Amino acid sequence: MGYGWRREMRPRRANDPVHAARRCVRWALPVLPILIFGAFCTLVGVFLAQQPPRLFRYTIDEIIVEERFHEVGRIVLVYVGILVAGQLVTALSRFWMTVAGQRLLHTMRIQLYDHMQSLPLTFFDNHRIGDLMARVTGDVRQVESLILHTGNSLVRQIFGMGFALYYMIRYSPFLTALILVPVPLLAVGVFYFSRRMRVRYRAIREAMGTLGAKLQENLSGIRVIQAFHREPEEHERVVAVSRDVMARSIRATRLAVVVYPVMHFIAASGAVIVLGAGAVLISRDALTIGALTAFSMYVAHFYQPINEFVHTFDTIQRALASGERIFDVLDTESDIRDPEDPVPMPPPRGAVTFDHVTFGYSDLEMVLRDICVEIHPGQRVALVGRSGAGKTSFVNLIPRFYDVVEGSLRVDGMDVRQVRLADLRRSIAMVLQETFLFDGTIRENLRYGNLAADDGMIETAARVANAHDFIEQLPQGYETPVGERGVKLSGGQKQRMSIARAVLANPRILILDEATSSVDSESEQLIHQALQRLMKGRTTIIIAHRLSTVRDADRILVLEEGKITEEGPHAHLLANAGWYADMARRQIAMEIGEDPVD
Repeated sequence: MGYGWRREMRPRRANDPVHAARRCVRWALPVLPILIFGAFCTLVGVFLAQQPPRLFRYTIDEIIVEERFHEVGRIVLVYVGILVAGQLVTALSRFWMTVAGQRLLHTMRIQLYDHMQSLPLTFFDNHRIGDLMARVTGDVRQVESLILHTGNSLVRQIFGMGFALYYMIRYSPFLTALILVPVPLLAVGVFYFSRRMRVRYRAIREAMGTLGAKLQENLSGIRVIQAFHREPEEHERVVAVSRDVMARSIRATRLAVVVYPVMHFIAASGAVIVLGAGAVLISRDALTIGALTAFSMYVAHFYQPINEFVHTFDTIQRALASGERIFDVLDTESDIRDPEDPVPMPPPRGAVTFDHVTFGYSDLEMVLRDICVEIHPGQRVALVGRSGAGKTSFVNLIPRFYDVVEGSLRVDGMDVRQVRLADLRRSIAMVLQETFLFDGTIRENLRYGNLAADDGMIETAARVANAHDFIEQLPQGYETPVGERGVKLSGGQKQRMSIARAVLANPRILILDEATSSVDSESEQLIHQALQRLMKGRTTIIIAHRLSTVRDADRILVLEEGKITEEGPHAHLLANAGWYADMARRQIAMEIGEDPVD
């Protein structure tokens, strides 16, 4: 049964600023009550901040001019009350907006991380881990700033302008009309600035992702760098990437430092206009000194939000650029997913069938071509062949890390695309050449194979894997931290832990990918003994180059250029005098110290 097609992993729709902004706002819905309360507190704070100019006008015109100095104490108390009330509502707004921000950050991080976990390995083959980390941390922080701080700033700025405009009109409609003349210029400047900056900030975020990916790669491979004394070369590479970030940031700042002074100059010109025109109005008794003082203060309150708009739109462009990068990931549909109507898997037996399977990582070149193999429950099958022949691709199709292009792959008679991924992968365990251990204790890493395992089960699995003895000799036994990626353990110790983890998983299908290729001879013997116990009664697929590892397999498959060219037990393939026999002859000659003859 072949589908003859493959879904492409692609974004559901192209991102645009408006679409990104709407989706960012949707994230805010769970914390909407907090946001409304925070906006209300901000509004109250803005209103209170607009009252001091009125007090100044009253003090000058009604108290100083009229010499009613006995009212000064009352005015001072009112002013202090306004300041205290303003600080209280500001503190309330800041606290609850912080609470909303942390909840929002948590939601966005987890949603993005969960989606990444659901994506197939092809996605991670084409994306740098450091860049993905930058999206989960830095880009998410920028979007949080858009939803919370920028939204709060817009409330403060819009209502601040509104209140200021209202009071200015009350004091002098004529002066207000003069003040509004430069506003269209400011609006055009903000529009121009925002369009140009979004493109530049997107480029900066991309460059930051590249820098994060390079740093993550170098820090992970620091032993290789130091072993080959490549610190100077890697220094130059990091400098080049960092210099690109610097250059892009300077280009963005260059535009900003042009726009900001122009905005401030236009705003400052309003104060000059008020001073000159206001003096004329006072000379004609059309305006009082107190009213001019208050009006001047409201001009500052009116233009300050306009100037802040530039910074706010600056922040919005940063956030939208980050939002686009986040949605690039969230909009990526996985081609490896559960079917809409999954078929229940039968009780696991361990049968694996490749039915005319063709597979490639791209449409340009197929790695496996028309593979037909039937592996029976409990059978041990070895895969051999030159590097790049398709052995790892063969086994990666079984847990459905990738999907076949043509044909079908069945486990226990069920096409792997018709069953739930969790059901399929629950019956499979892998012991790989490079064992990955998490930064935790021995016990935590072993329990990864079965989260329900108790201490007795963990110790039993460790004994089966020949790991118990070395674990007991560690300073803290099973509670010993292994370090990042198991750096505190030897290769053989990590490999035995991987076997113990597989024992706890208790799979029906076991995949061994070069499980003994990178350990010393003593460790290899211990690992070989552990693997013999682990393979007993299980369907096992073994990838290996060493003759000692594959000769006892029930069947050996020879892969060459994506095709099975030889198949059979060890003795049968030796008699065929093909590629396998030639490989065996070479290894035997090397073991006894002779030069292999071509």
